[in-house]
Amino acid sequence: MALSGILSEFRSSKNSKTRKLKALWQIILNDGPVRADTLSEKANMNAATCARLLDELIRLGLISAAELGQSTGGRKPILYSANPDKGRLAGIEISNIYSTIVLQNFRLDVLATCKIKATGQETPQVLLDKLLTRLQTLLEEHNLTTADLAGIGIAADYTLPAGSDRQAVNEYLIPHLKEMAETRTGCPVTIGSGVNFAALAEYRLRHKQSRRLFFTTCDAEIRSSTILSEPIRFMPPGTENAFGHMTLDLRGRACECGTFGCLNQYGSMEAIRNTVVQHLRRGEPSVITTLVSDEQEIDYHVIFKAIELADPLCTEALEEAAYYYGQAIANIILSFQPDVVVCGGTLTPKHTFFATVQKTVAQKLAGFPQIDTQIVAAFDSYEVVSQGAGAMVLESLLSDNP
Repeated sequence: MALSGILSEFRSSKNSKTRKLKALWQIILNDGPVRADTLSEKANMNAATCARLLDELIRLGLISAAELGQSTGGRKPILYSANPDKGRLAGIEISNIYSTIVLQNFRLDVLATCKIKATGQETPQVLLDKLLTRLQTLLEEHNLTTADLAGIGIAADYTLPAGSDRQAVNEYLIPHLKEMAETRTGCPVTIGSGVNFAALAEYRLRHKQSRRLFFTTCDAEIRSSTILSEPIRFMPPGTENAFGHMTLDLRGRACECGTFGCLNQYGSMEAIRNTVVQHLRRGEPSVITTLVSDEQEIDYHVIFKAIELADPLCTEALEEAAYYYGQAIANIILSFQPDVVVCGGTLTPKHTFFATVQKTVAQKLAGFPQIDTQIVAAFDSYEVVSQGAGAMVLESLLSDNP
C-alpha cells in the first residue's frame, strides 16, 4: 500500500485494529529496536495479536525485523525497528527573524534544512508563501514530491505588533495559514505553537525518561511549555507566553499586559534593545554608533554584531537579561521542580548568555541541594522548533483523536 493510503487510514479510522497498529508503531518509533514481548506488554495486548499486527506493519513497510537481540542461549531474539525512510516529514517555523524549513525522516533525523531571513515587514501569510515555495524547491533538490510527505508541521511563531489582540488574531490567522498550506501542497498540515513543538523535539530526542520537562525560549518575547510524560500532555493552549509575564519587580517597568515588572521587560531580546538604546541616549560609547546612522536602525542583528565585536555596552545588556531570565527559571524550579529545564531560542547560544543563566540558577538554588533539576541548552537552538513541528506531524497522526 502506498504511504498516502496507509496514513489516510491511520488518520481517519477509529476501529480497534487501526488503533492497535498505531499504538505498536508509536512504541517502535519511540523505543525501537524492541522485542515482541516488550511490545506486547507496553501495548497491553496478547502475544498472538501483537505478532499478527507486527507482521502487518512489516508488510506495510513501516517496520522491519532482525535477529539482533542478545541471546540468553539458543536463537537470538527478534528486534523490531521503525523504517525511518518509509516517508518524510516537513517542519516549518514562521518567525519575524529567521524562518526555517527542515526535511526529516520518521526517526526525526534532519535530512535537509534552509533558512529565510525576514525583512521585518512581511505578514505571516507572505512569509508562509515564501516558505512553501522554498519547500517545493527543497523537495525537488532531493528527488522528492509532496506525495512523499506524511505531512507538514507549521510553527506559527510570528510575533504580533504591540497592542494586538493575540487571541482574536490567532482565531483567524491559524486556520487561514493551515488552509493556505493544505491548498498549496495537498498535504495534511499540523499547525500550532512553536514552543510546544520545540519542547516535543527535546522530549522525543533527548529526554524521553523525563516525567516533567520545562522548555523555555528567549526571543523577542519569552515563552514556555511544560510536557508531562506519556501520553504526552501540554499545558493549556494560549498559555505559552505566560512565563514572560512572571513578576520580577512589583514596582518595575510597565508591561503591555497592564502590570509592572514582567520578565519580558528584563530578559527578552526587546528588553536588551531597550536597554542598549537607553544607554546610547545617555551618550555612552558603543561600536553600534559605527554600525548604524540612526537609532531606528538598531535591531537584534545589529546588537548581535556588536556583541561579536566585544562591545561592552551590548555585552552587559545581554548578561543583564540572562541574569533576570535565570532568576525566573530558578523560581519555576523552586515551585514545580521539573526533572529537566531546556533553554532554547535565539538568545541561548549568544556569547555568555546561557552560562550566565546557569550561574544565576545555581546561586539561587544553592540552599536546596536536594533539588537536582538538570538545566541544559536546546540541542540546536536554531532548528529545534521546525524539527519539533515535523515531530508533531507524527504525534497528530498517531493520536487517538485524529
